[in-house]
Amino acid sequence: MDEQLVQLGIKCHEAGDLEQATNYFKRAAEMSNPNGMFLYGISLRHGWGCSPQPTAAFRYLQKAAESAVVDLNGVNSITNVGAINQMSGPGVTVAKKELVLAIHELGVCFRHGWGVPKNKQTAVYYFELAANMGDPDAQNDLGFCYYHGEGVKRDLYKAAKYYRMAHKQGVSVVGNSWIFKKKYDGCDA
Repeated sequence: MDEQLVQLGIKCHEAGDLEQATNYFKRAAEMSNPNGMFLYGISLRHGWGCSPQPTAAFRYLQKAAESAVVDLNGVNSITNVGAINQMSGPGVTVAKKELVLAIHELGVCFRHGWGVPKNKQTAVYYFELAANMGDPDAQNDLGFCYYHGEGVKRDLYKAAKYYRMAHKQGVSVVGNSWIFKKKYDGCDA
């Protein structure tokens, strides 16, 4: 039932009925559905079909990440990226995707101060977790942080590494051709 609510919410969102979509996401979130919590959190943050509520949005995104960790059977910490990446199977794949999206969005919240005090070091922490789990947007954001020295010491080699990881997955930034210079060839994992 809760996943059906999420799917109805997505259909409403795609049709432009943001208020109804947010209502479905909220109902799914109240049933502890990780996708519902994630989408409701995003809706609250952006004010899709409701007034923006950044603090509540952050709480729902955090709950989505925590819930996905529990779904990963036995992985008790979102810092255990290696164990999460080694797990496989249909249920694990879905939970891992939910977890990665939620972790990246927590980083976005900290970067901009949406619902929490702005903290670029904490944003980098969450970006790195999600980036190392394969999220291309987090890889791109982490590359940006290393390139500009936001929340970390400026490091062009690490910036190139994460920008290249994102590029391999189809996310590229205009003007980033510098990442393919020969001097950065040993930086990507």
